[in-house]
Amino acid sequence: MHSIPAPAARIPQLEQLNASPGTRVVFYDPTGSRFGLPTYPWKWAPKNLKTRRQLAALGLRPGGQAPIAQILWRKGGRRAYLYDITRALPKRKPTGKQLDALDKALRARRTRRHERGAS
Repeated sequence: MHSIPAPAARIPQLEQLNASPGTRVVFYDPTGSRFGLPTYPWKWAPKNLKTRRQLAALGLRPGGQAPIAQILWRKGGRRAYLYDITRALPKRKPTGKQLDALDKALRARRTRRHERGAS
């Protein structure tokens, strides 16, 4: 499922915190030794790594690449996979037939809902 992790992107501020006695950043594992993939805390991922939603906002998609890192937050209960923006591809444009089919399906859905509510 996952590709071989890319070379670890270390973040100096987090490295310094981890080096301080009595302090440890829980979800910081740039080598992937603890969590399987290079892991960063919320809002600390390197700039070239983006989530699917961030890629979509830029008009991109992962393009078949496996996640190369992850973000963990909420005591490890939430996870977001990260993809390399340099390997991302442009979003595909739907064909006219696909748009017509979507329009037809949405119209049928609205009609059926209205019929159910009337009876």
